[in-house]
Amino acid sequence: MYEVFFRVREMENSKIRGKRVGNMRKNESPFWPQKSILNPAPPKEPYEPVRRVRTTLRREEQRMLDRMIGKEYHVPVSILMEHAGLAVADACVSVARALTTPIHFFAGKGMNGGDSYVAARILKSRGYQVTIWDCFPGTEHSPVVKNNREAAECFGIPIRPASEFDPAIWQAGISRMIYEKEPGMPCVLVDGIIGTGYEFARPLPPNLTEITAKIEEGHSRGARVIAIDIPTGVDCDTGEADPGAISADLTLSFILPKKGITILPGKQKAGAVRVPTIGLPINIADLILGPVPEEPEEDEEEEETQDETKE
Repeated sequence: MYEVFFRVREMENSKIRGKRVGNMRKNESPFWPQKSILNPAPPKEPYEPVRRVRTTLRREEQRMLDRMIGKEYHVPVSILMEHAGLAVADACVSVARALTTPIHFFAGKGMNGGDSYVAARILKSRGYQVTIWDCFPGTEHSPVVKNNREAAECFGIPIRPASEFDPAIWQAGISRMIYEKEPGMPCVLVDGIIGTGYEFARPLPPNLTEITAKIEEGHSRGARVIAIDIPTGVDCDTGEADPGAISADLTLSFILPKKGITILPGKQKAGAVRVPTIGLPINIADLILGPVPEEPEEDEEEEETQDETKE
């Protein structure tokens, strides 16, 4: 009788204290330390940091990324555009420095134009004075760009033809009113006209060169210029610049810097280059495009043979 009683009592105590593991008891209480000398934690897998191998992107590589991100990774263009517009808006805030600084967006008909509409909407909600200048009035847009354009209109943002932009209203050296003890710039001009689609073999049309000339005039009068992805008029692959190309103070290049803004003269046109995140892994280009192709090296033997023939 007593033996049965003590056995039942011992079983109840073992349930309360914990399960028996070998010669030790593991307490299941959440307040009991789970790691100890008698109960060590399982070994962790070695930490492998995510590294980005590629450093630049060419035109075709960027187009392939745009296709595969939505096809294989199921990230729609609308989400990427919203992230890109938010990055552009944050850059405008850091450059403008004051709510009284007007911000002007020059929107194209492509993805850069969509980023401009998103950034303008975000800045409008933050209390900034925003104006959008349409560089391709009357042109049909893709569904994503059209949706963001209509959203900007619903927020009351004025959208005007870029031909009506007049940079002569500013005078060089005159700053805006002071807000929160921070001096504002005369204005901020955002270049969202043409991105990686520009090729140096095809010069900018006259209607765009008129617009870029006005942006450059505003730049000379003290405005700060921000380029989306790559300045308009700079070839994404070769870095060659059109005579009417825009000179930016800051270029926001998404995913990776474009090849054209890492070599002259495109590097000089881009100004400071920043690569903001748009909701994708930093090595997304390596995951999709694979290893970096090796650039062809010049054969020393061919050079020697050429020198011999010259002699």
